[in-house]
Amino acid sequence: MSQQNEIVIRYYPNAGKQREFHSDRYKVPYRAIFAGVGSGKTIAGVFEDVSWCLENDGIVGYIFEPTYKMVRRTLIPTLEHPKILGAPLDANPVVADFKHGDNCILFENGSILWFGSLEEPNMAEGPNIDFIHVDEAQYVRYFDKAWEVILRRLRGTGRFPPSRQAAWVTTTPPALLPGDRLYEFFEDPETRNPLSKVYRWGLWDNPHTSDRYKQEIVASHHGSLAKRFIEGKFAPAGTGSFDFDFKIHELQALPQKKDLHDIVYGLDFGWTNPSALVAVGFDGDDRAFILDEFYQNRVQLETIIEEAKLMQERWGVGPIYCDRSEPQSIDAIRRSGLLARPDKSKREDGVHDLGGRFHVQPDKRPRIYVAKECVNWIHEVMVYDADVKENDHAMDATRYAIMGHNPSSLTVGRAKIPW
Repeated sequence: MSQQNEIVIRYYPNAGKQREFHSDRYKVPYRAIFAGVGSGKTIAGVFEDVSWCLENDGIVGYIFEPTYKMVRRTLIPTLEHPKILGAPLDANPVVADFKHGDNCILFENGSILWFGSLEEPNMAEGPNIDFIHVDEAQYVRYFDKAWEVILRRLRGTGRFPPSRQAAWVTTTPPALLPGDRLYEFFEDPETRNPLSKVYRWGLWDNPHTSDRYKQEIVASHHGSLAKRFIEGKFAPAGTGSFDFDFKIHELQALPQKKDLHDIVYGLDFGWTNPSALVAVGFDGDDRAFILDEFYQNRVQLETIIEEAKLMQERWGVGPIYCDRSEPQSIDAIRRSGLLARPDKSKREDGVHDLGGRFHVQPDKRPRIYVAKECVNWIHEVMVYDADVKENDHAMDATRYAIMGHNPSSLTVGRAKIPW
C-alpha cells in the first residue's frame, strides 16, 4: 500500500478481555464479546473487521446488524470513527470504493467488506465468505436460524488457510429464554461449541466512558437488567406484563397505507436511557399497528426530529404525543414544523389500555400488531414489567401514541369525527 494510502488507527484495546479478544485473532474460530452497554464492544468488533481486511489482501468479510437502520446509525459511524478509519468512507485513503447501493466497501488492497441486516434469516445467504461479524446479536429476531446460515457460509473464498475462516458476535447478552441459540453455542457448558470462546467485560471496564454515564446506567438498571447491561452476563427474563406472542402479534408483512385510517406517533425522551420514537397506524376497527421505530441513547434532539420527518414521509403526517416532562423539547419539535403534543394521560390508564390490546378478541384477532423490523420494541415488550420503571421507553412511547389517538372517536379516512 502506498504511503499516501496509509492511515493511523488510534484504537487502543483495554487491558484484559478486550485485548485478549484481539490477541486470539486467527486462533479461535468462533468468538463472542458479551459486554455491558457503553463498554466498547461494537468498536472492538469493528476494529477486528478492519484489521482482517487490511492484514489480508483480497479477503472477503461481512458485518451484520439486526436492521438496516442500525447499519446507518451504528455501523457506518463506527467505521468512520476517529479511532478506526478516521474519515468518511467516500473519501478515505484506504477505501477504493464505497458502493452504497451494494452495501459494500472495496479496500485498496482488494479486500471486500459487505454489510447488511438480519431482519430475515435468509438475508445471511449468499456466496462463501472468509469472516463474519454479527453486531448486537441480542436484537436479531431469528438468531438461531441466521447463525446456522452464517456457519454454512464460512467455507472461505479459497484464497486463505482455515485460520482465516471465523465468525464473532458483539452484544449485550439477551434475556435468557429456553433454547437461546446464542447462549447454547457460546456459554452453556453442556452444549457450547468447543471451538468457541467468550470474552466478557462490564461497563466499568471501559476507561473511555465517563463516570457520570456509568453512574447514570447503574442508577437506572437493577436486577436482571443490571446483570445484562452492566456486567455483560446472561440473566433470566422476568415475566412480561403484556401477553405478547410472536405467532399472534408479529406482522410478517406491513399493512398498506390505504388500509390505515389514522397515523400517530409516540416519543419518549431519553439520554442515558434510549429515546424511543414509534409510528402507530390504526385501522377502521381501532387495531393498532406498530409500523416503525427509532431507538437510541445519547442522541441529540435534532436527530430525533430528522427521524420523525423521515417516518412521516413514509407513513403520513400525524401528531406526535410526547413525554410531557420536557416541554422545551416539545416546543423545539413544534418549531421544526411537526405537530408535537404533550401526553396528558395517566400512566395506569395507558398501561391498562395497551395491555388489553394484546388479548385475542371474539373475532380471533388482537388489537395490536408489530412489524418484525421493530426489534427494539419486540425486545422490550418481552421483558416489560409495568411495576418497575425501567426498560420501558418504547412501551411508554406506544402508550402516549395510543392514548393520544382517542379511540372514543369515529375515524373516516384521515378525518376524525367525534361522537
